[in-house]
Amino acid sequence: MGKDQTFPPHLSKGKYSHLSLSGDVEKDVNQVAKSLGYPLDLVSKVYTFKHNAFAVCYIDGMISNDELEMTVILPLMDWFKEHQSPWDFGKRDFQQHIQLPKKFSRTSDFSNILDQLLRGSVILFVKKGEEAFITADQRWETRAIEEPSSQTMIRGPREGFVETLAINTTLIRRRISNPALRFKQFLIGEITQTPVLIAYIEGLVNEDALETAVERLTNVKPREVFETGMLEELIETKGYSPIPTLSNTERPDVVSAALVEGKLAIMMEGTPFAIIGPVTFISYFQTAEDYYNRFDLATFIRIIRFIAFWISFALPATYVALTTFHQELIPTKLLISLTAQREGIPFPALIEALVMETVFEILREAGVRMPRPIGPAVSIVGAIVIGEAAVSAGLVSPAIVIVVSLTAIASFASPYYSIAGSSRMLRFVLMIFAATSGIYGMLIFTLALCIHLVSLESLGQPYMAPFAPFSKKQQKDTFFRLPLWWTSRKKRRNQGA
Repeated sequence: MGKDQTFPPHLSKGKYSHLSLSGDVEKDVNQVAKSLGYPLDLVSKVYTFKHNAFAVCYIDGMISNDELEMTVILPLMDWFKEHQSPWDFGKRDFQQHIQLPKKFSRTSDFSNILDQLLRGSVILFVKKGEEAFITADQRWETRAIEEPSSQTMIRGPREGFVETLAINTTLIRRRISNPALRFKQFLIGEITQTPVLIAYIEGLVNEDALETAVERLTNVKPREVFETGMLEELIETKGYSPIPTLSNTERPDVVSAALVEGKLAIMMEGTPFAIIGPVTFISYFQTAEDYYNRFDLATFIRIIRFIAFWISFALPATYVALTTFHQELIPTKLLISLTAQREGIPFPALIEALVMETVFEILREAGVRMPRPIGPAVSIVGAIVIGEAAVSAGLVSPAIVIVVSLTAIASFASPYYSIAGSSRMLRFVLMIFAATSGIYGMLIFTLALCIHLVSLESLGQPYMAPFAPFSKKQQKDTFFRLPLWWTSRKKRRNQGA
């Protein structure tokens, strides 16, 4: 997306439709200031000559003042000084008489003038002019490109998205130098008018998913949108589900890989997180690093993620079910040890597990919200101190401390925070089912969850693909990652056949 690119008109267009340019630069500048409530950051400069005058308006901090002075103001002053005759707007044009390294557009729509001004453009008013000139010169301060903190990798690119949409699209173009790469533009939010882009590769994208995404973005009418998380909630399939059906990432390489696979990405001005869709449940256990390492190591780590997810989801509930209903399934020596540990504990296993899990979730949230230098230390020390104190006081058994610790460690193995958060919530529900009916209750809840997963869709596409519906061709990259050379050889064979 180039800096001179314009967006659709502002939704509040009707509010200023009765205003028009007067041809008096001072009156036009004052009309702009009055419409914006005389803001402190509005800069307006009027330059008067013998027969002519022009004025510039811009928002302070959104453009480069030095560049504006050198490329616009000084050349215009020289031109007006050289041409002393009165300005003839109908016959003369800036681009014909002065060589400025800027792209101008002309408009008489006062709503469009205000809209472009608020987006960082410079507005030029000329004496007796029926139209204003607009030049896009956005140059506000941006955060440097850094490694994403939410998705760290051992091997792979260290670049991450920033809060500027133009920079993020450039990071994608650097990886996909293909003329089929497309960016479809939207303005979301009746008040905020936030620029939003859908990125996709024409010819590869799933057309049904693209049509669904465009339709949902067009139909949502929120008052404000500040982050893609808000947009994600608005465009997901209607109806409550604790499972996310769209993924998000800060990594340009992940977005680029998704586009090549036929998916689409939704990016927004003001946030480094991009939404990827359609996604499947299995994709939450796959990372870009799987394809940067050897296939055997990537497969091993992927299996570890599945095991960690199941531990974080079902381990506390399994402990509650076994100690409450199914003691015969526990080895004798282990059962004797657990019974001795629980002697004198005043709470049943469910209350014990719920209290410890709740305490750990509080410590986790406190560690995230506290300043980074002390946050991890507080959460770790707090967990150790509280766990030891609870065991020493006879409130909980040492076994539940081990179970909760293993559950917490396993939850950190998930590469996506959203699916890990869903697992954390469902873990409490599963514990209640386990305390009610034991392993049978766990099976009933797990079966209901599987039925719910099969019924979900992501931008109109099956969420549990390629398992439901089953696709033999797509099984090459699910639980296992096959070698890249094997898949390439198979493609060549199919093409030769």
